[in-house]
Amino acid sequence: MPYLDIETHGQIVGMRQAGLSFRAIGQLAGVPLTTIYDTVSKYQEIGTVQTQQKTGRPTILKDCDRRQLSQIITCCHRLTVAQVTKLMTENVSTRTIQREIHKLGKASTIAPRKPYLRPQDFQARLLFAQAHVHWGINDWAKVLWTGKSAFELGKKANRVRLWCTPQEKWLLENLAVK
Repeated sequence: MPYLDIETHGQIVGMRQAGLSFRAIGQLAGVPLTTIYDTVSKYQEIGTVQTQQKTGRPTILKDCDRRQLSQIITCCHRLTVAQVTKLMTENVSTRTIQREIHKLGKASTIAPRKPYLRPQDFQARLLFAQAHVHWGINDWAKVLWTGKSAFELGKKANRVRLWCTPQEKWLLENLAVK
């Protein structure tokens, strides 16, 4: 609906109450038919053509603030909520920032720990898997698998937290490399 001043809306309603058709009003006022339909139906519902006051509490963050928050979280996804709050231009609480991050579809997760693999290691593992794809259970039973594993008991002080969607969790840049 194009922006019309209150007088034009009042004229549309007056012409309709005088018995003119929607098409005739559109030709006289030079306004699209949908605008006329919307204006008349709004007048019939609430009894006035003036814009009504919006209900509810206005949001503290505007759309530009949400875009800024999204950019901060995307480029620096390992920041804490307090650090993100300090980077924001709008002065808001950390709880508000956390709520808005969740609305963006991001969650604070612990970065998965995996051993460091170079691209050459990825290629070697792929070649090994392709070369042995036809092995049976008996062949694999003869293989001795060795590897190192580190175990920590108690609270893990060296955890790395990051903001990401569930799909982004296993991307290479989100892994906490030893």
